Amino acid sequence: MISKLNKVLIDTAKENVAGGTDSTMRLLPYQLPLVISKSEGIRVWDVEGKELIDMNMGYGPLLFGHRSRIVTDAIKKELELRGTVLGFIHELSSEVALLIKKSFPSIDLIRFSSSGTEVAQTAVRLARAYTNRTNIVVFEGHYHGSSNAVFHKYHAEIADIESQPSYNAIPGTEGMGGEPQNIFVLPWNNLNLLKTFFEEKGETIAAVIMEPVMGNAGVIAPKDGYLQGVRKLTQDYGSLLIFDEIISGYRVARGGAQERYGVQSDITLLSKAMNGGVPISAIGGRREVMNLLVEGRVFHGGVYSGNPMCLAATLAVQQEYDTNGEWIYSTLEDNSRYLCTELLQIFKTAGIPVSVQNVGAMISLSFVEEGFTQRFEDYREIKKFTNKDKYIKFQNELQIEGVYIHPNQFEPWYLSTLHTTEQLDIVLEKMDKVIRRINWSSMDSVKLHSRV
Repeated sequence: MISKLNKVLIDTAKENVAGGTDSTMRLLPYQLPLVISKSEGIRVWDVEGKELIDMNMGYGPLLFGHRSRIVTDAIKKELELRGTVLGFIHELSSEVALLIKKSFPSIDLIRFSSSGTEVAQTAVRLARAYTNRTNIVVFEGHYHGSSNAVFHKYHAEIADIESQPSYNAIPGTEGMGGEPQNIFVLPWNNLNLLKTFFEEKGETIAAVIMEPVMGNAGVIAPKDGYLQGVRKLTQDYGSLLIFDEIISGYRVARGGAQERYGVQSDITLLSKAMNGGVPISAIGGRREVMNLLVEGRVFHGGVYSGNPMCLAATLAVQQEYDTNGEWIYSTLEDNSRYLCTELLQIFKTAGIPVSVQNVGAMISLSFVEEGFTQRFEDYREIKKFTNKDKYIKFQNELQIEGVYIHPNQFEPWYLSTLHTTEQLDIVLEKMDKVIRRINWSSMDSVKLHSRV
């Protein structure tokens, strides 16, 4: 069972920290209390010493596991050399940029920041300045940080989406003062719909920004030819294509979705698995676009941008990809395929209908109705046709059993190189135990609607 101490510490924290946590996603209303005191490899321990196998991996960055020596040794060494922050130029920026460019040929120049929100905001500024246009196309279920520039209600209810005229964006939170402005939110993976939109507004569109593999509303791959079609469409109309690879970069392949699907963007956003878990992000792109930063026409700054501590860790991670990339990604592919195959079989044996989708080491599980066999292709489908209450029950029981997945069904599971088949067998055994003890018949089934 969950210890009382976890709840007591969270309740105490609420007296000093707003909501008891520094991120809304870490303490949802339906989440069991959990306060972590230690981590190592693929395991974490709560404040009473209960051990859990972690399938969340810090929301994706920890591709080499918690407290990887690759990262920690580099940080320790840098702390003894230059410390945490300088406020001066140092050579690590160029060294890391060179290795990133090796993975992402679409990038000529790079700038480093501290978060995905910052680089997404910079990307929008660059696109508008470069094209001298204002409109930006984003997609339902895709998240690009919480800046006023692009923060829309990416997990909106379907009725709210359908009530918006002309794909206008719904503000992501209160207090945005009428923003985001000049943002249009379209269904993803529908090339014909995007073509029609460009025929109407193409000359005003500065950029299309997307997750090339959807990772903020389950794991949904692009349809065959979709990314290529969007690439051609933006080129034909003189718009920029921005790939937000903060999740997919270095996770679905060393060169992210661009390598996996053979499509290059004008601007690329990176973080998470790029650096192994330190607070750093990157924006890279074509030279003529990035030169707007060089010329000072578009501002980009930040005291902690490109700090030596985070770049030292990132350099070590990049060198690991450069040395052992072939083994890393073949291992992740094999183990992800193994987990998905075995998990589906367990649910099938138990007679519980689910959908399991993955792109490399990004995995999502959804509870569906009997007879529902299609693969999800966009946000509206996964929003309409899944039972989140069953997922929450599964997550809660699994956490008690000693395996952690995030309680929001839209958050992917992330494997690390340490999630071997032997370790995954332990996970599968615990999942099987949980599946068998839940009284599924007592839970209301979701009613499927007709396809949109």
